[in-house]
Amino acid sequence: MPFQPAIDEQLEIDGVNYQVCAHPALPGQAFIQEGQTGRVVQLRATGGFVALKVQTQIHDQALIDHAQQLQSISVIPGLQAARRIIITAANQSTLVAKHPELNYAILMPWVYGPPWQELIRHHRPLSPIQSLTLARALAHLLAEIEQRGLVHGDLQAAHVMLPGLIDPGAAAPVALVDLETMHGVGIHRLALPAPASPYQHPVAAQGLSIDRFGGALLILELLGWCEEDVRAAAEPDSFFATTDLLKPTERYQLLHAALARRWGIGPAQMLERLWQSDTPMKCPQFKDWLAILPPLAMAASEPLPTTAPALLTIDPVGQLIDNATRLHQQGQPAQALHEYRSALDQLPTTDSRTSVVMQKIDELERELDRTGIATTPPTGFNWVFPVMIGAVTVVFLLALAAIGLNRVTMPTPTIEPVVTMVVVTSPTPAPLPTPMPTSIISPSPSPAVSFTVDRIVPTELFTGAPPLEFTVQGTGLSNVRAAALRAAGYEPIALTILSGGSDTELRLQIADTSVSLTGAVPFTLELNGMPVPGAALTLRDFSSARVVAGVRAEYRYTGRIASDSNGTFTQLYATPSFDSALTAVIRNGDEVEILSDQPVGWYRLRIRASTDQSLIGQTGYLERWLVDNTNVPPPPTPTTPPEPPRLRFVKLSESEDPRCVAIQIRGINTTDWQVSIDGLRLSGAFDSAGNTRICGLRPRQEVTFTVRDEQGAPVRGGVGVPTRGSDVMFAEWR
Repeated sequence: MPFQPAIDEQLEIDGVNYQVCAHPALPGQAFIQEGQTGRVVQLRATGGFVALKVQTQIHDQALIDHAQQLQSISVIPGLQAARRIIITAANQSTLVAKHPELNYAILMPWVYGPPWQELIRHHRPLSPIQSLTLARALAHLLAEIEQRGLVHGDLQAAHVMLPGLIDPGAAAPVALVDLETMHGVGIHRLALPAPASPYQHPVAAQGLSIDRFGGALLILELLGWCEEDVRAAAEPDSFFATTDLLKPTERYQLLHAALARRWGIGPAQMLERLWQSDTPMKCPQFKDWLAILPPLAMAASEPLPTTAPALLTIDPVGQLIDNATRLHQQGQPAQALHEYRSALDQLPTTDSRTSVVMQKIDELERELDRTGIATTPPTGFNWVFPVMIGAVTVVFLLALAAIGLNRVTMPTPTIEPVVTMVVVTSPTPAPLPTPMPTSIISPSPSPAVSFTVDRIVPTELFTGAPPLEFTVQGTGLSNVRAAALRAAGYEPIALTILSGGSDTELRLQIADTSVSLTGAVPFTLELNGMPVPGAALTLRDFSSARVVAGVRAEYRYTGRIASDSNGTFTQLYATPSFDSALTAVIRNGDEVEILSDQPVGWYRLRIRASTDQSLIGQTGYLERWLVDNTNVPPPPTPTTPPEPPRLRFVKLSESEDPRCVAIQIRGINTTDWQVSIDGLRLSGAFDSAGNTRICGLRPRQEVTFTVRDEQGAPVRGGVGVPTRGSDVMFAEWR
């Protein structure tokens, strides 16, 4: 039976009393949110709000171990939900005895803010500055997770919270929830069903590539959501339907055009790369997004319509809010917090003040926490700020549309939807985007120049496959006289302008093919000394990236597969020789970058992702079949040991006397050998030529004979040989 608590019901966990909160929009009901993997109940304690997730998927020690492993990443802004404890009959016996359904429930922070899915579902608009701010925040968070060798495992709109929409001062504008699917370096993967959502690549993903497709779709959705035609075309819970993925459908064309129009070539080309990825491994890494996302100054701030009614001052709730405001001004924050909570419990379902009151409660709880007035939970469960997991109500979103979603309103000129070049007198390397700032500066108009850039083809080049050429498409490109590539930490790379171009196409070549870099590095294109916003070309020192697939237990016969407590593994060679030293351990599911496919049958590779983070970046040689799981050496053919030599008898004729048998042996020295008729006292000795003759049988009598060597032992092949009178028998020793 599902956990169905009453409003204000007391739950004691680790000596702290928690109360079940009332739903802010549904009077008389507890605040319970139904999710895909369980239900989340909002609880209130002196120290703030927490979330109690009641799940039924995993009821064993693995969930406890996973929660302990998550603690190390709970300090990352946006991953507050990783700070959790697991309730069990062992550590909360009284509570579980009363509510057995709470066995293996998860207690964690409550993350304020709407889930991204709610904005999609109700077509709530974002301003351009909000779209870009949230997209950049999500890209930075996902890049941080990927850099640590981790994946969320189930990125979708329902698992992305937007606290920045109701609190511009939030530590992270974007937060991730439903972290039970998170795994990677130092965090074991729980045995959960494979996720299913429109954010999953049509081809199953492995390793660090699991998040890349879904994360990219979320970033692109956020970027496009400031456009009305994008919002109008969205599916109920995501922009794309599953049937749209990797196909040039109307939604794809619409989003591509909107991205190019609003943000330039960078995001639009990332969508193209995503749609060209036949496997998740081909999707851009999240660090690539940091290079192409436009700066905040490019966002034109267009205020959203405000429809929220003015706050009433004559109703009981208004009086509670006034009392709370007065108490706070008088230096009584604890009493003010009590009044705000009372007001929250009584707010009508359609009242837009819900968002304001909840934010005031949050601010006061933080203030009390800083001053030490409030009682905090035990140190074993280290809360930093009250945070939320789960969805907020439609009514709450109505309030957000008027209050939360319009926090940033800066009337500035609308920027033209083309790549605008900014003249600089002393070009400097274009740095990677910096972490999300706490304040946003209005952009100022920049003078346009006589050319624009719409596309770069291709967007990636392997430095080991010259000539390194690419094409820039746009308008006015015949005016370009100089071109270069720049990236932070690298010397500028001069580009040669090739002949055969036109006003709409510019052909460029990297003159110096000895570019020294490690991995994949996005470079910003610079034309006539001016960086082109969003125009990035990625240079890489590897031909392709792959997931190791051939390290399998059934290939032990090759002598290249071993096993330990973590499963099967093999090792790299220092050189492409079976006599060279064995180096780094590598396992199925590890990601590798192919640096060379020579000599034949070998890969020179670099470990890109591994469960052992200390191995990342190590290089060596490995047989190709161990990576690709193709052309595997066949199992050895079982061989029969050679049969030892023996006498092999045949009958030559029946020309002998009917009472005698003649025997001839060739191929071995028969000196002192004897032959006897079995069961009869008849025998004979072999001469030096291997011949003998035995007589005394009845005419044509059928008998058997045995040949014995000089020691009297039976000779192989010469025991019980059938014959009869008149036979001439011949044997060869072989």
